[in-house]
Amino acid sequence: MKAKQIDAAGLHAQMRKQDGVATVVQAKEAGYSKAVIAAKVRSGEWERPAHGVLRSTDQPVTARSRIRVAMLSIGADATLVGGSAAFWWQMTDLAPAEVEIAVPQRSQPRPRPGVTVTRRTVPARDRVVVDGLPVTKKAATVLAAVAALGLIAGAKLMDRVLQKGTVALDALTETHRRSRGRYGAVLGATLLALAAGGARSEAERIAHRVLRGAGIVGWEADVRVVLPRHGPALLDLAFVQQRVLVEIDGWAYHRDLRAFLHDSARQNALVLAGWVVIRTNWHELKEHPDEFARTVREALAERAHR
Repeated sequence: MKAKQIDAAGLHAQMRKQDGVATVVQAKEAGYSKAVIAAKVRSGEWERPAHGVLRSTDQPVTARSRIRVAMLSIGADATLVGGSAAFWWQMTDLAPAEVEIAVPQRSQPRPRPGVTVTRRTVPARDRVVVDGLPVTKKAATVLAAVAALGLIAGAKLMDRVLQKGTVALDALTETHRRSRGRYGAVLGATLLALAAGGARSEAERIAHRVLRGAGIVGWEADVRVVLPRHGPALLDLAFVQQRVLVEIDGWAYHRDLRAFLHDSARQNALVLAGWVVIRTNWHELKEHPDEFARTVREALAERAHR
């Protein structure tokens, strides 16, 4: 029987497309026999990073190649999930140390170093192929990733993907509704409430609490003033006598271009009227409340010395 002609150029192109990685099956389909594959591995041209997978040694080992090796070694039942899926979708630049993969309950993959396997079936409606790998859809990916990241880091991720338009709030809400009872559902509900408009009011409550805890007094909330060449303005939190103002934002998701331009004109009018404007937001208030209090205290001290 005549040996199959080797399509070296075709397999090389396929490996380049797949981050320097191919399955043994793909190599055989390109005409490489078991003996030829073994010879290439012995020569150091290829290596076997996992069962049934080959990697070209002229390509660097990257987070993407690491993920692809793990997925290809497990097979068609594997679905990339959690932070690994978020990285694959380019929602984040940081890939988790462990590749996170879900497989159906019936699957029994062997343990692999650097791979965390969860036995759960990902519904077809939440699964899609992206760049050759099955991965959870965007909404399911975000909700799983934020559950793993926790409140603050999870909020940053959700805020970022909503702001960029990577995923819609309605899609997140619907996917969350269908996945109630899953790990991280309570945190997901909290973040969705913040995303729906609660971040600003929560940020205001935190700011008030931080200032009271730091013993900083003399401020008023929701102060109405009339600014020259601008008109009426409602100030979030103001030390009226010292003319120090704290502007409190929620998430970046809620700040569109029109709001940004309006706020810029308003802030310029405040500065021209002699106000010191301090801007803060939900993320800073949750992560660095002491820094916020210190900034306010320093602004007040500077005004006191004038």
